[in-house]
Amino acid sequence: MDNLLKKIFQNHSTRVLVLLFGSIFILIAYFLLHSYYVQLNIHKSRILSSLSAVTNTAATQLDANQLDYLFDVYEEEKKLRTSYQDRVYQLLHEKLIQVKKQNQLNSPIYTLTYDSTNKHFIFGVTSSAKPLLRKTYKDFPKQFFEGYEQGGEVDVYEDENGHWLSAFSAIKNSSGETIAIVVADQRFDDFLLEAQKEIFTNIGISLIFALVLLILLLRAMKGILRKEDELTANLIQSKFKLEQQNQDTLDSILYAKKIQDAILPLHSRLKQWLPQSFVFHLPRDIVSGDFYWFKRINGKIFIACVDCTGHGVPGAFMSMIGTILLDDIIEKKGLDQADEILNELHLGVVKSLKQNKRSKASQDGMDIALCIIDKAAEKLQFAGAFRPLVHIRDGKLNRIKSDAAPIGGFRGEDPSYHTHHIKYKAGDVFYIYTDGYPDQFGGDKNKKYMTRRFRELLLSLHALEPQEQKVELQDELDRWKGSRDQVDDILVIGFKL
Repeated sequence: MDNLLKKIFQNHSTRVLVLLFGSIFILIAYFLLHSYYVQLNIHKSRILSSLSAVTNTAATQLDANQLDYLFDVYEEEKKLRTSYQDRVYQLLHEKLIQVKKQNQLNSPIYTLTYDSTNKHFIFGVTSSAKPLLRKTYKDFPKQFFEGYEQGGEVDVYEDENGHWLSAFSAIKNSSGETIAIVVADQRFDDFLLEAQKEIFTNIGISLIFALVLLILLLRAMKGILRKEDELTANLIQSKFKLEQQNQDTLDSILYAKKIQDAILPLHSRLKQWLPQSFVFHLPRDIVSGDFYWFKRINGKIFIACVDCTGHGVPGAFMSMIGTILLDDIIEKKGLDQADEILNELHLGVVKSLKQNKRSKASQDGMDIALCIIDKAAEKLQFAGAFRPLVHIRDGKLNRIKSDAAPIGGFRGEDPSYHTHHIKYKAGDVFYIYTDGYPDQFGGDKNKKYMTRRFRELLLSLHALEPQEQKVELQDELDRWKGSRDQVDDILVIGFKL
């Protein structure tokens, strides 16, 4: 049975039949419930109208002054033991009995007076044989209090004796002051039982009809499923092969991530050299085309923020090439001038990717922002290929442009990069970043975040602690991006000198 249900919901044709059956069943249920509640409302309206007429009649026949007399004479409950002990009570009691008989009511009619001191109602005169004078009525419907001055109706409510409908009218003295309300109740349970019996009968008939329809649908669906079993078996086999291939590919990518993570320098190393620093790295895929690189050589700190062509696996390959070349140029060859390093890096990418011939040349390469910090001289070198440097001093932001030439790619002649020298002072904050954050789509109009807004964000964050800046960058990205996909790898490096 479970296998049959699984097949039914996997097949488009059988799903349509199931939806059709479900729709019919829902319509039947809706009309049954609608009929039930329509009957309840009609009967309820008729009963409330009848009860309102009864209480209006009773209110005109009861003397408010006589009710006042009874409460003045009998100041405590149970002092009036019988309905014939007091002539005034007897007179009012007999009037209520007469109204009850004339309207063929099954429940007593009674008066209630509101005790404003104790915030509850107390019984007055009743048509029942036993007097209830001054007995407390605590759990009263709120409509009694709200309509005390003008009367009203109480919709179906439940107490320990069942379901009831009530109507009440105000009894006023000659000054127009409300002395009490007269209340008439009608038991609603009998009608509820009749209505429920009728609806359950209709439900039974509908279920039998639905069962017959379900059997016919099942037969039709079995025929459809039988014809598709062979196709399903082939699809399952193909799906298994594809999943295995995908898993093998995923395992390879995950292993590549381990290799890439092993090659990337530890954040803690940069923290040792620059305690007020952070690296915010958010790959779009498992592996990243953005990478960071930093070393400390001969007292100088080298920091690179690199954006390789593409993302994912192709970008990761380029990042490995870039890491190897930077290690070779700075550590082995000993270059420590920013422009020379970028020139040499460009030649290394061109050579590695065989981009020295136009016919075979690719345009793969990388954008980079490179900073070299000499703490002893309190100087910073910067050179960039399509990636700028943001410098914040005394709350003011200065954007230092890079050269408009990427690293790598065949362009006929080699580009020449330039070094910017900055004499920094304590408290200066610097940021280098790739284009992933500014290029992220989002917001109400699904547009790019843009570089200008990103620089304003950095200016607003620069005074925070490094970890707090990372949290704010993530929160702002989540707010802007919403449920949209990340479009590119993201890398932001910030440090305070």
